[in-house]
Amino acid sequence: MILFVLIRDIIIFAAGVWFFEFWLDFKLPDENNLLLFFVAIPIIWATMMQMWTSISYKEQPNRIMYWVCHLLGVLLLFCSVFLISAVLNTIEGSLDQTGNIMFHFVGWSAIVGIIIYDVVDISRMESSKKESE
Repeated sequence: MILFVLIRDIIIFAAGVWFFEFWLDFKLPDENNLLLFFVAIPIIWATMMQMWTSISYKEQPNRIMYWVCHLLGVLLLFCSVFLISAVLNTIEGSLDQTGNIMFHFVGWSAIVGIIIYDVVDISRMESSKKESE
């Protein structure tokens, strides 16, 4: 199951980056909407990350909730890739090349951290399952 979650997350990450950042080239509205950048997006992403880290595979009481947890993980990762891609595409015109590279590094490091957390969580579930056997 660990390998499944890792491959699933990497595919979502790679496909999402290609789709949102390069193929679709989605950008947030052009107007300088500070509420969007400093209130709405951080609150939405913080809420998503709170859900991501507070819902654990091993705490699910039955198979239905276990698979709902997987579905939620897919949706949260997909939405995170979208939000980060949209912000990166929107601000790239206002940054020099070094700033652009660093902001991409920061954004994609956050996504890699989310993927690592997901793999660690599923491995905790599998190790606790082995201990109980």
